[in-house]
Amino acid sequence: MRNMKDLRNGQDPLLEAWEGASPIGLPDLPEVFFEEMRRHFRLDGSGRLLVLWCGAGVFLPLAESFESILIADPEPDRLAEARRDATRMGIRNVIPLEGGAELLHPRMGRFRLVIVQDAFLRRDRMRRLSFLAKMTEPEGGAVIAEVHRCSPLTDWQKVALEVLRQLEERLPVEKTIPCRPVEPLGHSPFRQVNLFIHRWTQRRTIDQTVKGILAASCPFSKKRSAEEALRHALRKAYSSNILEERLRLTAVFAK
Repeated sequence: MRNMKDLRNGQDPLLEAWEGASPIGLPDLPEVFFEEMRRHFRLDGSGRLLVLWCGAGVFLPLAESFESILIADPEPDRLAEARRDATRMGIRNVIPLEGGAELLHPRMGRFRLVIVQDAFLRRDRMRRLSFLAKMTEPEGGAVIAEVHRCSPLTDWQKVALEVLRQLEERLPVEKTIPCRPVEPLGHSPFRQVNLFIHRWTQRRTIDQTVKGILAASCPFSKKRSAEEALRHALRKAYSSNILEERLRLTAVFAK
């Protein structure tokens, strides 16, 4: 279930840590997260949204809540996929940007909301947080978030990782590497900071799972061979077409 905590008066936004690591592939984000952003920041269809995220296309459902949205992703293949998804969904107010936190600059103008994956802020954190504060409108703010697994690797995840090892692909983070919680904002340039936490079980078909894994960890030139190998191995190992993964999203809401 979701949980929102008030983090004013100098309280550390994250005093707790948990076992786990990054998800296997790019996860879908829960609708409750979108709903909480709409409610907390009173999104009404005005202003601009900036998203700095690996797989920024997952935020296309927020398009109707803004006049325009800029989605930035370091990988051009994922941006191309986001453009195709926007066309399929009839969304016309999306501007794709290739890159990560290096894009942050006051000359970009001001935004109603900026959503940033916490990993993009771990270098030169305070300067980038100051950029975020300057780039947001008075009635808007920023969301700094990450998603991690809530449990050790499942059997299907071990099968998928073994296939990727055999193909010598760039791998997702393994369970032996501890997760890094969303870092505290320290002396925050924002006047109000809250913590949002949500745990859920992601259920995907094998085809959806393979698509998410490849988007996160496979070079475009090798996707076809990896896709065939992953799909074959998972279907051989599992009679069920539905694969599950326990995930936890932690986000700092700042305004």
